[in-house]
Amino acid sequence: MTYARFLGLFVVLPILFLLVRYRRTLTPRGLAPMGVLLVVVYAATSPWDNLAVKWGLWGFKPELIWGIKLGYLPLEEYLFFGLQTVLVGLWARARLLRVLEASEPQRRPAGSTEAPKQPLDAEEVAS
Repeated sequence: MTYARFLGLFVVLPILFLLVRYRRTLTPRGLAPMGVLLVVVYAATSPWDNLAVKWGLWGFKPELIWGIKLGYLPLEEYLFFGLQTVLVGLWARARLLRVLEASEPQRRPAGSTEAPKQPLDAEEVAS
């Protein structure tokens, strides 16, 4: 399997699924932290990965990559850094939103005459 096919099947398709699934909750402001994370990932991963390939710790078969290299790494490796970060970031964001929504107090239904329940304070919990 080529590196590009691997990226398409196991990284790009799940990203597309998450983008479609959570399209109503995605905003530029909500995704901005992922941009910062991408900068950190590329800055931290590129140097050591280039060195590892240069020193022969691992490599890439020429017939399985596109042939475009930046330093010692094929373009697909750089795409993997970013796409994997986006995939994990979207998944973690979706999980965090679900956890936060579940911990929100229940809202009173429209037209209800019942007073909303106030959360207990520390003294009430202790007694």
